[in-house]
Amino acid sequence: MSASKIEIPLKVLIHKQEERVVLAETNSDFVDILFSFLTLPMGTIVRLLSSHVNASQPEAIGIFSNLYGSIANLEDTYFASVACKDVLLNTRNSAEALCEKLKVNIDGDNPIDYFTCVDHNCTGYLSISRFVRCSKCSKLLNRRAYFHDTTSGDQQGVFVQPTASFIVMDDLHVIPNIPALTLALVENSGVTDFGVLEEKTFQIGHTEILDLLKYSILSKTPLTSTLLSKNYKKIDNSVQLINNCMSTDQGTISFKKMTVKLLVQKSNGTILLAYSSRDFIDFLFSFITIPLGRFKSLIGTERIQKICWNAKYRAASGTFISLAYHLTMYSSDDCGDREIKLASPLGEAGFLNVSTKYMVTDDLVVTPLSSISCVKYIHSCQIPPSDIEEQVVNIGMEEALNLLRASLLSTSVLTNGLKHLIRTEPSKNTVMKKPKEDK
Repeated sequence: MSASKIEIPLKVLIHKQEERVVLAETNSDFVDILFSFLTLPMGTIVRLLSSHVNASQPEAIGIFSNLYGSIANLEDTYFASVACKDVLLNTRNSAEALCEKLKVNIDGDNPIDYFTCVDHNCTGYLSISRFVRCSKCSKLLNRRAYFHDTTSGDQQGVFVQPTASFIVMDDLHVIPNIPALTLALVENSGVTDFGVLEEKTFQIGHTEILDLLKYSILSKTPLTSTLLSKNYKKIDNSVQLINNCMSTDQGTISFKKMTVKLLVQKSNGTILLAYSSRDFIDFLFSFITIPLGRFKSLIGTERIQKICWNAKYRAASGTFISLAYHLTMYSSDDCGDREIKLASPLGEAGFLNVSTKYMVTDDLVVTPLSSISCVKYIHSCQIPPSDIEEQVVNIGMEEALNLLRASLLSTSVLTNGLKHLIRTEPSKNTVMKKPKEDK
């Protein structure tokens, strides 16, 4: 049977009066799929949902769509190499080999292709892009390579034990199927009379899983939004100041500070535009390469509790099975095992050319820097020149994590992530100030 036609039964308790999902009872197949969401890079999520036939909410992935579109719209000449653009537009799931075992794999139509050096005598490097050059001989790594799956033959399940049964709450909080615990959660969800509950069984296929992926980012109640779509409730994306960076559990991370110029609306402190060299834009573009689950470990959860995948991550972190997955590469003409290294498409540079400067809007639309484009954009915002000021800020680790967090919480990412750096007192230096006339 085609993967797109496979369906998983999902038994659901619905609050009849409030028309919402209280909980669902399911098996490991469905929970494995939920946990696989955490492995998907944001760029992959953009690609999947943009081609989803039921994608009626284009804002579902917010600024990530803007970043992805900016990369696609930039000419190849702005990138350090064709490979840099290729890997950004075709972000890969590092757990792809595991996800191939899912009963319904929503990313199964675009498997990773591996390439090794075109020179049959040159070995040791591997690429997921055919545009990367070999670090040994500088020839293209464009000869297709294949992999043996050497996972233990008796390995069962994907992320959880295949015999397990689970309860999934409306916010995708996953727990073992234990009646006493389930009853407590039902009570905590506001149910005081079991008579208001109704049992229904839904068939969950490829389309419903893509909807669930979308609503796990967009909605506070993904199950209700997916199964009872008329009750879809959007997450509030209004601008809110994030004052302090959250500490991480990953220890000290090396981070090179970046200097960025901002055009700020003086009357309210809104950041209209930023313009900078390659470093800052490379940093922003890297957002789409980050897996959904990795956001939690980078920015914490205290300030993003309304993002439903936090509950899902907490469940996954306690239920994941440690799996050793080994791959042995062989080329089409040589089946011998060999030690390989993954070749970077970046070399010593970033994604973009060093010489070009770029501008980025508050909602992270990136274009090459143009003064005329700046004027046209500010005019479209209906802001007078007298209300605009240029400020220079330094972006360090604290600001980087603020921007990363703001990318999930708001479409006003620059304002949300950097507003604590903006001067509120009047400045003598303003943009577009009328020059003095000679007497």
